[in-house]
This record gives sequence, C-alpha cells and structure tokens, in this order.
Amino acid sequence: MENIFLLASTREFDSFVSLFNPTHVYKRPVVFSRPLIFATAFMSFFSVVIALFKDIPDIEGDRIFGIQSFSVRLGQQRVFWICVSLLEVAYGVALMVGAASPCLWSKIITGVGHAAMALILWFRAKSVDFKNKASITSFYMFIWKLFYAEYLLIPLVR
Repeated sequence: MENIFLLASTREFDSFVSLFNPTHVYKRPVVFSRPLIFATAFMSFFSVVIALFKDIPDIEGDRIFGIQSFSVRLGQQRVFWICVSLLEVAYGVALMVGAASPCLWSKIITGVGHAAMALILWFRAKSVDFKNKASITSFYMFIWKLFYAEYLLIPLVR
C-alpha cells in the first residue's frame, strides 16, 4: 500500500519541491494559488488511481507469484469499479472548482471539459469485458489518455 502512494505521488512531489527554488533566488515566499493546489491534488489523486488500476489486467500473474495486490484481495471487478468511482468523484470536485471560478470562460470550458471526460469514462467503463484481458488493458490505456487530456484543462482553471 505504501509503495502505491509513494509511486503515485513521486511525480507531483518533484513538481512541489521545485517550487521552493524561487524562494531562494528571488527572496519571495511561494504563492500556492487555487489552480496550483487543484492541479497538484487532482493529478496526485489520478496517479493513485492509475497505480491501483495497473494491477487489474495482470491479476493472474499476481496470483501465480503470490503478490497480494488489491486486485487479488478484493477482486478484479471490485477494484475496477472503485477506481472508476474515485475518478468520477475527482471529476465532480473538478466541476465544483470550475464552477467556483470568477471567470465565465473558465467556468464553461472546465465545466464542459470535465463533465465530458466523466461521461466518456462512465460509458467506456460500462463496456469493459472482464473476461477479456485486452478489454481491460485497453481501458487502462484509456485512463492514461484521460490523465494527459487533463493537462489541456489545467491551465484553464482559474
């Protein structure tokens, strides 16, 4: 469990630590803006889901080698729907953050963008065949596409 959170947060932690460099260079305190806090929290949360999801397609290998992943302990479908639910909650929070924006264009773009990604995620999740490893792996790769699509919306959060 600890390794999952460590792995998922490493990327975001590196970005966080690099923020302190301007403090020494410019002798000014770092400002943690709302968009920065949102981006760090959202992408860290998304990274945890990806770390949990990566074991779902390889559940047979984990069983053979005695690895007690969440997928082995809780079951493939249960972990799958936990991950989908966590992402839907994250998109719900993103919708609220977007709706609270003082800029109308930011409200519209981030609201429509996150709502669209949440709907696409939900409909794609419902079509996954759990008996077909290729279907599960394809969905895992789709989650990565959503992850990178989020980088298009993050600069628009105000």
